[in-house]
Amino acid sequence: MLIYPPGRMFQRGEDRCQIDIMASCVGTNRPCNDLGYISSVLKQDNYGIFLKDYQAEKKTIDDLLTDFSAEKPDIVFISTTNGSLPEDLKTVDLLKNKKPDTAFILKGSIFFNPKQELLSKLNLTNADYLIGGEVEFIIRDLVNAHFNDKTLLENLQGISYKDDNGNWIINFHKDFKDELESLPFPDRDAMKNNLYINPSTNKPMALIVTDKGCPYSCSFCLSPVISGKKIRSRSNENIIGEIKDCIEKYNITNFFFRSDTFTANRTKIIEFCRLLIKEELNSKINWVATARADTLDEELVRIMKQSGCSLVAIGFESGNNESLSLMNKKTTTEINLQAAKICKKYKIEILGYFLTGFPWEDEQDLTKLKNHIFEINADYIEISVVVPFPNTPIYNELVLQNGNLPDITGFDSYHNIYKKYGKISPEKIEKFRRETLLQYYTRPSFVINKLLKIRNLSVLFNYVSFGFRMLKNL
Repeated sequence: MLIYPPGRMFQRGEDRCQIDIMASCVGTNRPCNDLGYISSVLKQDNYGIFLKDYQAEKKTIDDLLTDFSAEKPDIVFISTTNGSLPEDLKTVDLLKNKKPDTAFILKGSIFFNPKQELLSKLNLTNADYLIGGEVEFIIRDLVNAHFNDKTLLENLQGISYKDDNGNWIINFHKDFKDELESLPFPDRDAMKNNLYINPSTNKPMALIVTDKGCPYSCSFCLSPVISGKKIRSRSNENIIGEIKDCIEKYNITNFFFRSDTFTANRTKIIEFCRLLIKEELNSKINWVATARADTLDEELVRIMKQSGCSLVAIGFESGNNESLSLMNKKTTTEINLQAAKICKKYKIEILGYFLTGFPWEDEQDLTKLKNHIFEINADYIEISVVVPFPNTPIYNELVLQNGNLPDITGFDSYHNIYKKYGKISPEKIEKFRRETLLQYYTRPSFVINKLLKIRNLSVLFNYVSFGFRMLKNL
């Protein structure tokens, strides 16, 4: 059984962010590609697969128990997040009590090269294996070792498993795989593709992983930790093949090109866009991607628009150049404004991400951030609170300063955990986020602009739903 368990809707396949989707102003439920990759890989070895995204289907724990009793699985794989982990472990305990001989695999960035001290703090009594690395490359060898020869476990990088006395053995992840094209496409036959919608079109949206790895070193970001600093890319032709597969087999024409920074390799992306145009896919598809502000220029943005790009998500982060430097973002507010200007010129929408809650910030930083948010004037924004994920520079800094491990389980990007370390109280940060988002999204000019772009009632319904969700959360 490959599952996202019932409960609050978390971005479980996105190890870099792991947001509580329903607590976000802009968060959308993304396809469960990690489960899809595992399904495709294990089906090659003739394993029977049951795959279900319970949170997206709005199923209950009773629904899971019914399926569990019917399937009687040998192994249950759960994709977890830092925010959902406490509830996920309760689910593991419940299922293990029903069928003690079932093995449980938990995947999550918190288990990437974990410290024994961290594992000892978690209730992992009923977990059998932990994966913190790229599960699609690990799962075949792990499952085969489990069924055929457990002595092989000691040779598998990126997993933790128990010895005969119940103690965790941690196999550190050392090498990242370059062979992205050796993987089959995610098993979209098993995934319910209509659960994952682009709210701007109200059509199913597929997630396509174009590459892995990030050459940057932002202090708060997990990407270079869990994906490495080397960019490992699929060929443009291989990516085009997956796009065509989605169109022809599943009638999917909306895409999110998943990358740690899609625009990092400028030459490759220009060639990719030209290939989309050459294959006449640009008139058939709508696509979105992530970008860094310092990678965008007129030529690149123009051809992205021509090839079907409708939106880029950019991490602007801060309105203070000193803060941007301290977080090692290696951009400036001037670069942010220039990138936004270019995107607007070519009518590509902007989803702007901003961060607060850094230990060094004071109230002047909040004022500068708010001013920068309104100056950029993106089509959509989100303000997140920094979470010190394990193994990130900011996490390691906090350990050095305080002598213990920050407890991040149960928290996510919309809940401030710097109650011991920050200069600004969590109450003030929460108030700043709430008031800024409300002021931004309730401006008459913003509302009128969005209404003028709506072309059908289903999209209007999506926007109204997001609006009510925001008001409820704030």
